[in-house]
Order: sequence, then C-alpha cells, then structure tokens
Amino acid sequence: MNSHGKSIFIFVFFISCWFSLLSNTLQDSAIVYLLRGNDAYQSNRFEEAISFYENVLDLQFESATLYYNLGNAHYKNGNNARALLWYERALRLDPKNEDIIHNISFVQQKLIDKIEVLPELFIVKWWNACAKLFTGNQWSIISIVSCSLFALFILIILLIRISWARSLSVFFSIVALLLTIFSIIFAKKETTRYIQNPEGIIMSSVLNVKSTPNEKGSDLFVIHSGLKVGITDQLNEWVEIRLPNGEKGWVLAGSVEVI
Repeated sequence: MNSHGKSIFIFVFFISCWFSLLSNTLQDSAIVYLLRGNDAYQSNRFEEAISFYENVLDLQFESATLYYNLGNAHYKNGNNARALLWYERALRLDPKNEDIIHNISFVQQKLIDKIEVLPELFIVKWWNACAKLFTGNQWSIISIVSCSLFALFILIILLIRISWARSLSVFFSIVALLLTIFSIIFAKKETTRYIQNPEGIIMSSVLNVKSTPNEKGSDLFVIHSGLKVGITDQLNEWVEIRLPNGEKGWVLAGSVEVI
C-alpha cells in the first residue's frame, strides 16, 4: 500500500471511530435524559419531565415510548392539546399500542369540540382498515417475503412432477402473488398516507375559522384546542383545515401543530 493509500485508510478509520464514539455518546446522553425525565414524572415534576424528554428529542432520538411519555407528561401538566399531539405521534410509530389508543380516546372525551366523523363507504372503510393492520415498513417486509415464496412455488412447479405437489404449489403461488401485490399497495399507501394527507392538532384555546386566508375573511365556525384536523392546503402563513365532518376553512399556521 502506497503512502497515499495509507493516508486515506487512516483518515477513513479515524472518521469511522469518531462517528462511532459520537453515536455512543449521544445514545448515552439520551438514556440519561430519559431516565431523569422518568424520575421527574414519578415525582410529579411534570414540566421538568417534559424538559428532559425534549432534550432526548434534541439529540435526534425518537420512539413510541418517548412520545407516549411526553404525552403523559403534558396531560399531567394540564395541556390536553399537547398530550394528544404526542399520543398521535406515538401511535404512528406503534399503531396497535392499546395504551396509546386508550389515552387518545380518554383525552378526546375531555375536549370541547365533539364533531362526528364523516361516514365512509363500507368498501373504503374495509380497505383502509386492512392497510392499517401494519406499518409501511412492515408491509414492505411482507411483500419481500411473499415475493420470495412466490418464486419458490414457481420453482417447485417447474421442477417437481408429482401432481398433488404441483397443484398445491399452483394454489400457494397464486396466494403469494396476491399477497405480494396487495402488500406493495398497502406499503406505498401507509408510507405516503401522512405525507399526502397531513394532519394536525389545534393548539389555540379558541379559534375562528375563516372563509379565506386572511383576517378579512368571514368567520365560518369556531373550534377549540385539541381538535384533530386534516391539513389540505397552505398559503403563506395560512393553512386550510378539514374537520372530521368534512367542513373546511382557513386558520393561521401557528395555531395548528402538524402531527
């Protein structure tokens, strides 16, 4: 190895070690902050707990448990809107967590606004429910496994001459193919769902929703903090929101925190 090659090797090795050390240091710091946050929460020092949990966020660490703890701390600190925001973020990382689902439902019962959700067609509701069975990453893994099984069954069909084995392989190859197709569709749907259809939590205690994106717009209706809304458009410092019942209007972007 020439001197130039040795220099590159030493540089790469040094950088790798530095990043590894930095990563371990950040992880250790995150654990310390998390433990301090848990201790503050157990001691009913909820503002202090929130501060420690936010320190973990500042280190670019995220998890459903961290978000859930933040939601609990905000709820205990009397901020239902912030609690719902972090519960919703936790739910996106862990969609089947019963504790998160329960807490969202519990806090929503305390909100002022009780808005009925716009009913969906049965087929649309069923399709969305199927897509939400797993996260986008989980559907991606399922698609890879099912695609591999499809290839395996095709190979069996080509190589095995036993009639019953070929018949079973044909059946299972069709099942694997269908599962591959649907899992790819669901993976894309779940991966892009929140990008294409962003949602937010209203943070303002009382908010007049406008007909146009300016202060001169007429007031359409009034909503309150904690309400979960869809975000359908944005113009400068204004965003268009959609209520669960389908009604739309404009509010200042600062009054909505994106989930």
